[in-house]
Amino acid sequence: MSSRSGFDRIIGQQLAKRVLIGAVREGRVGHAYLFLGLQGTGKLTTALEFAKALNCESPIAGQACGICAICRAIEHGNFPDIRVWSPKGQNTTIDSMREMRELSTFRPSRGKWAVNIIEQGDTLNEEAANCILKLLEEPPDYLINILLFRNSANVLPTIRSRCQLVRFEQANSNELAERLIEDHGASVEEAALFSHYSQGRPGEAITLLRDSEFLSVRETIADIADATSGGNVWAALRLAEKLRGGASETPDAEGDAEESSPTQPSSVRRGVRETTLWSLDILLIWYRDLLAISLLGEEAEIINNDKREALLRQAKRHTHAGHLLKG
Repeated sequence: MSSRSGFDRIIGQQLAKRVLIGAVREGRVGHAYLFLGLQGTGKLTTALEFAKALNCESPIAGQACGICAICRAIEHGNFPDIRVWSPKGQNTTIDSMREMRELSTFRPSRGKWAVNIIEQGDTLNEEAANCILKLLEEPPDYLINILLFRNSANVLPTIRSRCQLVRFEQANSNELAERLIEDHGASVEEAALFSHYSQGRPGEAITLLRDSEFLSVRETIADIADATSGGNVWAALRLAEKLRGGASETPDAEGDAEESSPTQPSSVRRGVRETTLWSLDILLIWYRDLLAISLLGEEAEIINNDKREALLRQAKRHTHAGHLLKG
């Protein structure tokens, strides 16, 4: 495992890191930030690292030392002045935002700054979003609000205009693969697969690496595609039922994490709905690869590169790409 600390732990995001490190080093910290980027690109990890750097007892060139009492407390999620607000169910409720606004009236008890991190800001309804506008318009001098959004279309103009925008991009697949090997113990084959499968989203890549069910589910998906391409619909249906039978009977989790937690178990339990959506994503990527081979030939760049032979075999069963699109 890696001994990286501070912002060096974050994969990619050079511009975002440069902006935030500069703000801490030069004392030009804004009171509201809008972190905008796809799920799994590192917004939550970066927000926590920023909060750590702001409150660190011995910061080094704009970065947290990682070893002081405050850094350790934030790392373990028990620092009272850093609060992460996550949605309850499908939405972030006005009650949560009212509670956040009330707690924000108290000065930090241990650190230099109080920091609110609003996770999955896309789930804020208009009422909840309007509730926090007062904090953004007239923030106390000790408070920083960081809002994490995936889609710019979901950000109210009144919120956007009061925040400093920090964009998060998808990581380079080669860099991501290297970090999966160095920091998370992935094999070369695993790193190549998951860096491409996650489409440059480190959080997703790490989740897939830790998920002991992924490869077996993908194998079943490949069998479904193989049966379908051979015209054996009943076999495909039986395999699909096998997938459903493997789903947890527990309810689906409320909301999804922005980043994979270091303490997350190796096998991720999913409910029926989540398993169905997850399986459809894998199937979609499989057929994307199949279409790429059908259109571009045997050397087409694909995500499931370790399954190229199976994809080539299936592609040969289709006379042309139009046949594939028709099913």
